[in-house]
Amino acid sequence: MRRILTMAAVLSAVFAPAAFATDAYLNFDADGNIVVSGPFSAVIPKPPGARQAGPVHASPSFLDEQLELSTAGFFADDQFITVQVETTNAVPGTVSNSTLPVVEIAGQEFRARETCVDIDEEVLDTDDDPVLEFIHAQKVKVVPAMQAIQLVIVNAEGTAEGTILFMRNVPSGCEAMTPEFKAEFDSAFERFVQSITAAN
Repeated sequence: MRRILTMAAVLSAVFAPAAFATDAYLNFDADGNIVVSGPFSAVIPKPPGARQAGPVHASPSFLDEQLELSTAGFFADDQFITVQVETTNAVPGTVSNSTLPVVEIAGQEFRARETCVDIDEEVLDTDDDPVLEFIHAQKVKVVPAMQAIQLVIVNAEGTAEGTILFMRNVPSGCEAMTPEFKAEFDSAFERFVQSITAAN
């Protein structure tokens, strides 16, 4: 789960480079859409019926590396979307998505990772990952499993990463997930990506 939480054509246009503003890279507009700023510039439309959460801003540090992180999301009872922007003061080229596979969504190619994750309630209660805590606080049904896809875009300097994570509860668990469930998951995420393209 932690590895999941931690677009070539469309995302490169959607997350277009912008001048750095502050460390608060995500905010909501009057209509509840997520507005991305800082190293990227985009509007992420609010899905119909979703509730919003965040943004949450953090500035963790590791040795000499200082990170700036913003997270916001859209939530429903059994699924959610989080948007995250993270920057580092480390040397250019530190951040890369080149090892991620290329997947095709809505006729476009993206750098992404996709998986189904079995989730135990006990693990959720003891995990101190801030992003996982942010999601858990929204009371989304995540046990016993979640199907997930994460799109990742990196700025040209290799110092910033933008991600969009879409997860949906799998009531029967990963091993029993049906082809029909997976097809609907893929279709729902494709519609969301198309909404982003239309908004930008």
